[in-house]
Amino acid sequence: MIKLAPAAFAAFSLCAPALAHAETYAEEAETTDSETIVVNGVVDRLQLNTKAEGASRLGITLLETPASVEVLDGDAIRLRGDLTIQDAAARATGIVNTSGVFGFGLAARGFTGTNSVMTLYDGMRMYNNTLTFPADPWMAQSVEILRGPASVLYGEGAIGGAVNIVRRQPSDEFEVSGRVIGASFGTVQAAAGAGGPLGDKVSFRADASYRRSDGWMDRGDSSAIALSGALRFKPTDSLSLTLSHDFATQKPRTWFGVPLVNGVLDRSIRKNNYNVTDAVLRFRDNWSQAKLEWTPSEDVTVRSTFYHLWANKYWQNAENVTYVPATATSAAQVRQSSFLELYHIQKQTGNRTTANLKQRFGSVENTLVVGFDVNHISYKNVSNSGNNATRLIDAVNPVPGLFIDQTGAAATKPRYTNIINQFSLFAEDRLKFSEQFSIIGGLRYDRPRITKTDYVVTTNNFTATPDAVTWRVGAVYQPIPTLSFYGQYATAADPVGALVSTSLAQSDFDLSTGRQYEIGIKHSFWGGRGQWTLAAYDIVKKKLLTSDPLIPSLQVQVGQQSSKGIEASFSLEPFDGFSVALNGSLLRARYDDFSESVGGVRFQRAGNRPTNVAAKTANAFVSWEVVENWTLDGGVSYVGKRFQDAANTRVIPAYTLTDIGLRWQFIEAASASLRVRNVFDETYARATYGATQWVLGDPRTVEASIHVAF
Repeated sequence: MIKLAPAAFAAFSLCAPALAHAETYAEEAETTDSETIVVNGVVDRLQLNTKAEGASRLGITLLETPASVEVLDGDAIRLRGDLTIQDAAARATGIVNTSGVFGFGLAARGFTGTNSVMTLYDGMRMYNNTLTFPADPWMAQSVEILRGPASVLYGEGAIGGAVNIVRRQPSDEFEVSGRVIGASFGTVQAAAGAGGPLGDKVSFRADASYRRSDGWMDRGDSSAIALSGALRFKPTDSLSLTLSHDFATQKPRTWFGVPLVNGVLDRSIRKNNYNVTDAVLRFRDNWSQAKLEWTPSEDVTVRSTFYHLWANKYWQNAENVTYVPATATSAAQVRQSSFLELYHIQKQTGNRTTANLKQRFGSVENTLVVGFDVNHISYKNVSNSGNNATRLIDAVNPVPGLFIDQTGAAATKPRYTNIINQFSLFAEDRLKFSEQFSIIGGLRYDRPRITKTDYVVTTNNFTATPDAVTWRVGAVYQPIPTLSFYGQYATAADPVGALVSTSLAQSDFDLSTGRQYEIGIKHSFWGGRGQWTLAAYDIVKKKLLTSDPLIPSLQVQVGQQSSKGIEASFSLEPFDGFSVALNGSLLRARYDDFSESVGGVRFQRAGNRPTNVAAKTANAFVSWEVVENWTLDGGVSYVGKRFQDAANTRVIPAYTLTDIGLRWQFIEAASASLRVRNVFDETYARATYGATQWVLGDPRTVEASIHVAF
């Protein structure tokens, strides 16, 4: 099965251009203004004629944007029953879901982690080091994915890309939707939402979701509740105010994966849970926004968003487990360690204000966006740092025991508070010289001021200002309205760690810097029924932390890594009721200059692939209404092998997942579905935890659901 994915990718690469050129210019020109084809299945079209704020604030379409961008439709996400934003995003080109026990974990273009692949909510950045929000894609109107550096839009970070979850908005037409799902392992989900007018000048949107599961492993229970509401006031045609609040409370499963046995997976123990029996994970997130939009004329639009985020998170777990082989006197055991109790208490208050200005210079159309971001972030850490307790338990029939508390220096107490006062200025500009040619540029200056107050070791207190200037410039050539050739150069700045938890040692380092070259093609043909894209890129990231040549235990900031790749995507609806979507990526990611200290010895890792990065990925999805009101859909996703360590000695095998579903539209407003995920019950590592653990993906799951929408 694994060999099919590269083959499918190669076949697509050959057939897409042929399909594109099969259409005449006249047929394409007829659909310049809009696409009229409606896909009733669950396959995401490329939607090249839509706009994505996550990629640009200029109000341009994906065809007009000199970057790789995809928009995943929220209705398609809900019909597929994707449980998380990561599950949905992993269907996009070159995106890999590397989420471990909790939080958001994605990989793109050779880079991994929340610093390098940023997650946004409604266009706003969350300065968290552990992202757990939003909790449910039910709240998403769409998911916008920008691949490649996004620092010029959102500040330091995002050298690999950015994922923007656009929340459902108040509407002028009344609508109601809901779903109920029952699935394997005691999984139950229920969600409902409604929106519409409350009068001539007021509209609303409200959504709620609940899910729980027993999990497929021992003590794998989890639950989550998410609520979202918004009111839009529009006193005049030129002025609107939207007030919204989002809330989520989650209790993720307290399973930190399975320990490797002699470096490999022992399937016989994969369902064991070696965490303590009183383990706790509890997350609570709130996000309030007030969005003001004023359009005094056709050429001027001012937007200002005020927001406040507060998050409370709690951990109590034995997070690390290591396999201990059997001896002549004892059976195989597992060593528990990292008995961590931790409170995250975080608040973020900020504002983003932008002004969009349109003007003409002779025959040249100019669109300019100028703006600023300001944020005040406080992050308090209460933990038992230094708890070095360990315990041995049986590997086959574990009795994990209770959490081990330690006193003295390792007792749970306030450790430090980080205060960040962030300020940035940014601008984007588009010069449209003709209907065929335009140039787009962007510039941003960021200045976060970090102040740490250490309650335990006062000599660790510091103030740092890791400021950065980033920019990008690109050109788009459209010989016909539905075909774009583009090129872009972009710079990036990446922090060495999360800003909110910056340590004294990290404060001495500069931001890592990066740059990207990208060229590509985008084409919509056959009246919008078919679309395809092709992109090639080259990224270099400098100033990595690497081991000092003279003192291996020390780190210096001279390392470098690079990534080169090709990405392609294709969607087609050859006739009503049938649609197909393919995408794939090939990349070569390498450490160019990087060394690490192992046991006090320095090892050079130049030429090795960065950890958790797959060189090959591919997805194929099909939706077919086989008879009236009966739709069969399914997909195959392939992720190539990865490495767990910088030495590239611990291999994470490639995997292929297959889903299939059948949906019956029994009345116009309601449908029932039966879906099987991971049809062939493949055991695979979705992520790693530490040096000796794999966090496995879900086994075969059967799911029945009812969807209502009117």
